Amino acid sequence: MASLPHLLGTASDTPPSSSTEAYTARPLTPSESTRLDAYYYQSPRNNQRMVAVVEPCRLALALDLEFDPSVATYVERPRTLLVRGRDVELCFWISRKCGTESFIVFRRQAAATVPALRAEQQFCAELMEASQRAGLDLAIRKLQSILAARVANATRLELLPYVQAARRSRGISVFIDAVMTHMRTHPVSSFHAIETSLRPTFDWRDIRSATCLLVHRGDLAINFNERLRTSSSVTLGANQ
Repeated sequence: MASLPHLLGTASDTPPSSSTEAYTARPLTPSESTRLDAYYYQSPRNNQRMVAVVEPCRLALALDLEFDPSVATYVERPRTLLVRGRDVELCFWISRKCGTESFIVFRRQAAATVPALRAEQQFCAELMEASQRAGLDLAIRKLQSILAARVANATRLELLPYVQAARRSRGISVFIDAVMTHMRTHPVSSFHAIETSLRPTFDWRDIRSATCLLVHRGDLAINFNERLRTSSSVTLGANQ
């Protein structure tokens, strides 16, 4: 069991009465918490709610949503769909700032045999049909696509503690103003350049936390597909 770095908060497995209501996460069972790789973290995107996911692949999906500025909120294990007489649990419900809602389900790679691949394709087709009958916008994610984004996954994991620290900082608005003043003068900068420019006045740790929070918000942007360094490029984001 891993903590990133907090414990799971209270949740309920009761589904909402309509699609406009927020879902709540099904709590992990004692077996899931002890027998699987369980990860817990405080989510800035979810107003500091404690998020709990199992296995690295679902952690990667959660962090992808966490650092997507278009996402308003997301909930893990929100509900199930009935397929072939059994419940298939969906991984995430996503509510976007534009007002749309969608779901993600994670499916493991089928064995590399023709019968297994065909069976998985058929099951996924039935899963999509079930989602359409339920009026849900569903996306299926496979392990291969998650592994292809392993550098971005690692970058998000490195940024998360700084974003959490920024959300707890009482003086964060002052640090944010200082970083944005620098960025409006230097639209293409780096973590090192920002911190060096503001070092006479501010502690570099406060400035880095503010910079990471601005990336999380979409006010600043970095290339998540490049390994994170102090020399990594930081630019004005789409929100600016």
